[in-house]
Amino acid sequence: MSNRWFKWNWKRTAAACAAAGLTVIAADASAQLAATPDYHVVQDGDTLYDLSGGYYGDVYQWPKMWAYNAHITNPHWIYPGDIIYLKQARKDAPGPDTKIAQLDDGGLHMPVAGFVTNDKLEYAGRIIASPKEANMLSPLDIAWVGFGDKAYSEDEQDRLSKEEKREMTATEAKVGDLFAIVREDGTLKDSEGDDVGQKYIVLGSARVTEVSDKYHDTVEIVQAWREIERGDLLVPYERQLKVVQPTKSDKDMVAEIVDGLVQLNYYGEFHYVFVNKGAEDGLRPGNRFFAYYRREGLDFTGRTTSNEIPWRRVGQVMIIDVRENYSLAVVTDSSRELVVGDRLEMYEGY
Repeated sequence: MSNRWFKWNWKRTAAACAAAGLTVIAADASAQLAATPDYHVVQDGDTLYDLSGGYYGDVYQWPKMWAYNAHITNPHWIYPGDIIYLKQARKDAPGPDTKIAQLDDGGLHMPVAGFVTNDKLEYAGRIIASPKEANMLSPLDIAWVGFGDKAYSEDEQDRLSKEEKREMTATEAKVGDLFAIVREDGTLKDSEGDDVGQKYIVLGSARVTEVSDKYHDTVEIVQAWREIERGDLLVPYERQLKVVQPTKSDKDMVAEIVDGLVQLNYYGEFHYVFVNKGAEDGLRPGNRFFAYYRREGLDFTGRTTSNEIPWRRVGQVMIIDVRENYSLAVVTDSSRELVVGDRLEMYEGY
């Protein structure tokens, strides 16, 4: 279904109504979306670009359609028989990383899903085992954990090398204590390939329910934003759900998308991305950047940086978590896919 088909079908409907003596009033975008079905089954030759034109009346709304379909990791590859969801089922945005609620005043309510830091993270403990007969743990599941020098079982102490074991701070947990659950996710590298920070995914939180001198301590999983596994690490708790309101910038700033929370080739609305500016640069939660790219349209193999090609605005991101040198942002708008290396610009007073 193409944009051409949509326009032709609308003209045909208008002509039929005029012949019947009826007045035709063009429907606005919201009315058109209300009449849109919940999903589309992909046919041979379909693209998100054409489907957006057919269902939304605007081919450049395809990133919004992509944001409704977390199962599509590459927007340029959809296959016959795939289900494409055409609507946002509720106010929560079904992004691929987690659910993000959009507030009426332009703010966002979401978990802090990850962070990058060049400081050494202090690990308090580690999930060792669980009575659950499954690899993945979720809210209300019970797990056995070790804190400090008990973070590894006797078998693990013998089996794992020194490099495989993480150093733990001395921690005496008490019943009711709350800890965040994190996982190391590689290092962030600069343009020269040097490591500049450790990337972490925030998985959820756990509360201590029983402390034992003889056995491992017991926790209950309280929140889970992603799958939690044995071996994941416990750190001192920080609030994981936050509300971020748009904040006017007090300066101009140029930054860059340097990574994503999930490793994808392309990023769209409600994806989490990392930005190479932080608190040291004066960045604050709620600051907004416009995203720009420049690339020749047929250059599918890499990014063109020729100064002869102008920058084109393609989206916007909002900063939700600020660390010393890097920040986590959410893509709030995109007219096309964003990629690592895209230019970000923040303007004073916006």
